[in-house]
Amino acid sequence: MPTSQVAEQGGRHATLKLENTPSGQVLKARVPSDLTEKDFAAIGSSAFGLIRRLTGCNCLSGRISFVVEENFADVIRVQLNEAAGSARA
Repeated sequence: MPTSQVAEQGGRHATLKLENTPSGQVLKARVPSDLTEKDFAAIGSSAFGLIRRLTGCNCLSGRISFVVEENFADVIRVQLNEAAGSARA
């Protein structure tokens, strides 16, 4: 799985990760929550270049899906099994 870091400036970065899923290949971009238009353009350019190298053409051609996800700095993990168990008590 190729991974590429883009827009790295002063600790800020986005990551591109290619994943194989049952419905085909998905290129996921994880981006900082304070993403700017300039950052988004840089990520898009890097993603386009990676897709071109992987597919051999200048288009997605339906072979690779492109998903952008916000990378949350502060995340609270909720264990659903524990929450369901305490709700029954």
